[in-house]
Amino acid sequence: MKTKRREAKLISYTLLYDKSGKLITERISTDVDKLKPYFTDEEFYTLKTTVRKATTELDKIHNKIEADLNCRIQ
Repeated sequence: MKTKRREAKLISYTLLYDKSGKLITERISTDVDKLKPYFTDEEFYTLKTTVRKATTELDKIHNKIEADLNCRIQ
C-alpha cells in the first residue's frame, strides 16, 4: 500500500562540480500555483511570497558565484 507524502520540495539550489572541472549551479522550483487547492488563502499567499523571496535571494547567490568565477578566468 502506497502512503501519501506529507511534504514536497518546493525549491532547491545545488552547486555541482563535474569531472571536467566545471562548476555548475542549479536551481529547481515547483509551480506553487498548482498547490493552491491544498491551502487556505492566507497560507497559499504566504507560501507564494516565501518561494518568490527565496528565488530572488538564490538568484543573487548564483550571480555572485558566476561573477567570482568569471573574474578568476580572466
